Amino acid sequence: MDRSTILILGAGGIGCKWATKAHSRCPDGSADLLLIDVDKKSFSNANAAHCLQLSLGDEDKGTATLRRMAKHRLKDGIGDFQSLFNDSELVIILSGLGGGTGSGISSELATIAKNSGSVVITIVGLPFAEQPFRSTIAMDVLPEIDNASDMCIKLSMERLAWQARDRKSDWESGSEWIEELVEGLVTTLANVGKINLDLMDLKSIVGKPGNATLVVGTGYTDEPEKVARVAQQSPLYDINVEGAKGCLIQVEGGPDMTLSHLNLVSDSFLSVLDSDCQVILGARASEEMHGKLRLVAVLSGL
Repeated sequence: MDRSTILILGAGGIGCKWATKAHSRCPDGSADLLLIDVDKKSFSNANAAHCLQLSLGDEDKGTATLRRMAKHRLKDGIGDFQSLFNDSELVIILSGLGGGTGSGISSELATIAKNSGSVVITIVGLPFAEQPFRSTIAMDVLPEIDNASDMCIKLSMERLAWQARDRKSDWESGSEWIEELVEGLVTTLANVGKINLDLMDLKSIVGKPGNATLVVGTGYTDEPEKVARVAQQSPLYDINVEGAKGCLIQVEGGPDMTLSHLNLVSDSFLSVLDSDCQVILGARASEEMHGKLRLVAVLSGL
C-alpha cells in the first residue's frame, strides 16, 4: 500500500492520545493522521496531524460533550477532510467510549470511511466497571459502531490499566499495547516484508461470517512460544480467540530471526484455532527488531 492509503483517526480525548502515540511508532510516510476533538489540547503533541476541533472556541467546550451535539458539529466540519477518506484504502479509528465526543462521532466516522470505499477497523475502549453511567452510554452506541465497521476491536480499560501497571506505562496512552497493535497492522500492510500481505488478504479474512478481532504479542527470540501466549492474553473485552475460522498472521523480527523462530511462534499461536482455519502467513525483518519478535494476527469467524 502506498502513502496516504492508510488513515489513523483519533476521535475524542482518549482516541486522540492513542492515535497520536500509534502514528509516532509507524514508519515515516506509511499513514496519515486525523485528530477530532472538542479540546484543542488533544492536538498539542501531533505535529504531523490534520486536526478538526468541534467547538467554536474554548468557551464552548462543554456543550459539545453531548453526543448529539458532537455528531452535529462533526457534520459541519468533516467535509474539509473528505479527501483523506477518499485517498484511503484502510481507516483505523481509535476512540474511548462512555463520554460525549468519542461516543457521539465514532459510528459516523466509520460510516463516512465505509462509504468512501475503505476497509474500516475501529478500536474502542470500554469504561471501567465502576462507571455505570459511562458504561450505559458505551453499550448504547456500540452496536452502531459494530455495524459500520468491518472489524470492531473492543478493549477493556480495566485490562489495559492492569497491563500498564505491569509495563510501568500510562494506561490512558494505551499502555503501549495500542501503539504496538496499530504499528503492527500498518507495517503488516506496507509491503515491506519477506512474505508480504496486502489489503486483499485482510479483506478475505475479515469478510468471514462472525466476529473479527486483532491481537498482538511481543517478546524475545529466545522465547518464541511466549510471544504467542502474550498475544492470546491481549487486553480485549470478553473475547476468546479459540476456534477462529480465519487468521491473517504476521511475524516480525530482526535480521537474526530464523525460519525456526517463525514456525515456533506461528504454530504455537495457531494451535488453539479451528482445525480448518484459513491461515495467511507473512513475515518481516527490520534492524530495530534485533533480538525481538512480534506477532500480529487478525482473527475472524469468532
